[in-house]
Amino acid sequence: MSITKIDGNLLAKSFTDAVNYLVMNKDEVNALNVFPVPDGDTGTNMSLTAKSSLKQINNLEDKSSISEVSKAIARGSLMGARGNSGVILSQYLRGFSEGLDGIEEASVSELANAFKIASETTYKAVMKPTEGTILTVGREMSEFASRNSRKYDDIVSFMEDFVEAGEISLSKTPEKLQVLKEAGVVDAGGKGLLVLITGILRSLKGENFSAIEDEQLTRKAQKDIYIGELADDDIEFGYCTEFVISTKNEDVDGLRNKIAPLGDCLLVVGGGGSGIIKVHVHTNNPGKVLEYAVELGALQDIKIDNMRLQHQEVLFKKEEVEKAKQKEIEDKKTEETQEKKKYSFIVVSLGKGINEVFKSLGADQIVEGGQTMNPSTEDLVKSVEKAPSDNVFIIPNNSNIILAANQAKDLCDKNVAVVETKSIAEGVTAILSFSEDLSIEENLENMTAAIEDVVSAEVTYAVRDTNMDGKQINKGDIIGLSGKKILAAGSDTNKVTEDLIDQLVNDETSMISIYWGHEIDKDKSEELYNSISEKYDDLDVDLIEGDQPLYYYLIALE
Repeated sequence: MSITKIDGNLLAKSFTDAVNYLVMNKDEVNALNVFPVPDGDTGTNMSLTAKSSLKQINNLEDKSSISEVSKAIARGSLMGARGNSGVILSQYLRGFSEGLDGIEEASVSELANAFKIASETTYKAVMKPTEGTILTVGREMSEFASRNSRKYDDIVSFMEDFVEAGEISLSKTPEKLQVLKEAGVVDAGGKGLLVLITGILRSLKGENFSAIEDEQLTRKAQKDIYIGELADDDIEFGYCTEFVISTKNEDVDGLRNKIAPLGDCLLVVGGGGSGIIKVHVHTNNPGKVLEYAVELGALQDIKIDNMRLQHQEVLFKKEEVEKAKQKEIEDKKTEETQEKKKYSFIVVSLGKGINEVFKSLGADQIVEGGQTMNPSTEDLVKSVEKAPSDNVFIIPNNSNIILAANQAKDLCDKNVAVVETKSIAEGVTAILSFSEDLSIEENLENMTAAIEDVVSAEVTYAVRDTNMDGKQINKGDIIGLSGKKILAAGSDTNKVTEDLIDQLVNDETSMISIYWGHEIDKDKSEELYNSISEKYDDLDVDLIEGDQPLYYYLIALE
């Protein structure tokens, strides 16, 4: 049967199927990581980003308007965006929504216009767009749509050729980006976008894709549960209350001031002119909170959880309980001692030892994350809102988190600066370069300049055969990387690490810091330390227990 128009109900169904289809195929997208290292997460990030839209869709009472459904999709993806690919996807969906604004049902020409605006929005979101990426695939698909939309009345026929144009564009990404050609892969972000749109097409043709429980999401949910072995009476505010307001009056400050006396853990986030305010608060009077909120507009996605009942139902292992208790004590101490801080630091980090390093340097909050576990925009927004000052630095420590950090910055009312650190080493240097006496702008300039002098390197293992930088890498090899190059490879972890350091040390080097990871025992790390210290006896060499996953060693040279 021919489809000449898509309304909101059909978009809701086809997008839901498409998200499930993307989740099914996320491992295929993850495997396209340029480097053959065990941290390919593009498919996971795009799946989590898209999946965050489904709750917004499901909570719509009326799904008849394609404009309203597309707004729900954009809203959910914005707050759930993870990693660079997830942020770009959220911007693509935001542009798509803008292209459908005010439309009840869309024809081929209106869909083509929405895809055009979607592509344009992604390019605006990236400071230095790189061709041969998801940006290119989205643009070339939209160009096909703009050129040819008048030829089609049937949306399915149009989408079939639209997807084919995407496949052609994706296949050519290695011609536009040399690093893809060397690795023998197509662009992972472009593949993820194409999988999502292919899912929409297949749904329109009558296929159904059931929801699949995503193991990574499940682990994340379990990790985020925080209920200590405390009496119910110790939970001061018993109802976790969350909702979204659709409004023309985005009086975020006014609403926050009204709700603040009613509880704690308050988060009130405006959508930057989108007409959306998201609220989260722990309170004993959710009715009063909703009463204030409804003064601004219509409420949706209302969720009220009794945390005391949850507390009774969830049991932790003994060590987890102790950890939770200790965290609560530390958090209370932090609140007491940092109430009047001028500046705060939000640091993304992963690994017990590395977390302790950042805490010792003054980090107010550690957002757990890094490779394979990128925090969402919403995770970072919540951390900024909890920070004990109005001037906040976000230290992402990973190139794949920078876009989400900047997106979080735009959603916060506080004075936020993102120091675009791409490694743990750069994050440490950035904080060490901070001065309490300078303004946030001056500090950002100094911290950014300081990280340019840091050389970062990592040692991990190859997850597939590849030929890169003139080296034949076999699956299972130990590999040493710095920047975008594999500099060393072999079968012995310490030997590869030493070879890597030898190539990076120069006349300007004065210090070598080595963080040993979860898979390395102390004796082996000390063997490496002794060898490096002896070879470079004129340099300061530090050995630090990082306890980071996936990477045997993280190395910093300054």
